Amino acid sequence: MERKELRNLGFKELPHFTIMHSLTYDIGRNRHISIGGLGTENEIVFLCQVDPGNDKVISDLICLHNYDYDGLITKEKINLLLKYFKQ
Repeated sequence: MERKELRNLGFKELPHFTIMHSLTYDIGRNRHISIGGLGTENEIVFLCQVDPGNDKVISDLICLHNYDYDGLITKEKINLLLKYFKQ
């Protein structure tokens, strides 16, 4: 998967530098999907809960996809995740 494909799906680049060059997709209720290390052996996808009092703090997260266990992310898997959270 390429960054351009994620941006076309609605993912946003972070306005500041991150080690993983993360992109995020807002799914509402102070939550977002974060993808980092896209296309590398460090690729990872998290479901993140943002602290309602401080949007710079992630108060909880769940790993949804990890290259070490799942290989590279596919467009089909991303579309399934987005479809689930849009319900």
